[in-house]
Amino acid sequence: MSTPSAVAAALRAQILALDIAPGTPLREVALSAEHGCSRRTAREALQELARERLVIHEPNRGASVRVFTAADIRDLYLVRRTLEGQGAAACHTAPASRLRAVADACDRLATAAQADQDSAAHALADLRFHASVVALIGSDRIDRMFEQISTEMAFAIRLILQRETADRVPVDAVIADHISIRDAVLARDPIAAQRAVHAHIDDYEPQLLRLVSAA
Repeated sequence: MSTPSAVAAALRAQILALDIAPGTPLREVALSAEHGCSRRTAREALQELARERLVIHEPNRGASVRVFTAADIRDLYLVRRTLEGQGAAACHTAPASRLRAVADACDRLATAAQADQDSAAHALADLRFHASVVALIGSDRIDRMFEQISTEMAFAIRLILQRETADRVPVDAVIADHISIRDAVLARDPIAAQRAVHAHIDDYEPQLLRLVSAA
C-alpha cells in the first residue's frame, strides 16, 4: 500500500519534471486511484507538498500545483541573496572540508547539466550547489532554514532551466556563474565570492520575474 510519503515523493518528482504543470488541480479521488491509496493518504501527501510550498490549497477550489507570483520570487531571492551572500563571505574562515564540498557540488552540477540540461536532476544539483555555499557559514540552524525553501527553490530553478533549454542557451553558459562562485570560494576571496553570488542572483531573479509575469 502506498504511504503519504511515497505518494508525495511521486508527485514531487512529477512536479519538478514539469510533467504536472503549474496551476494543475490535484484531486484526492484521482490521486488515490492513480497511486492505489486511500483519499486520506492522498490528502496527507498533498499536505506534505503544501508544507514544501509546491502545492497550494484554496477555499472551494482544493489543491493545485503552485503558480509563482512576483512576490514569491522576490521573497525567495531575498532569502538567497542574504544567506548565500553570507556564505560566500565566510569562505575565508570556513574549514577546508566545506570548501571541498562546494567544489564537489559544482562538479555534480556540471555533470547533471551536461547529462540533461532540461531536467529535475539538474535543478536539484543546482540547488545543492547553492546549499553548499550557504553551509560555509557553519550553522546547522541556517542550513535547516535554507532546507525549508529548497524544494520550492528547486521548482523555480526548474522553470528557468526549461526556458534556457528552449532558448538554446549553451550548458557552458548555464554553469559559468557557478564556476565563478566556486573559484572565488576556493581562493578564499570573500569579496569576489560575494560579488559572484550577487551577480548570479541579479541575473536570474529578473528572468524568473519575467517568466511569472508572462504566465
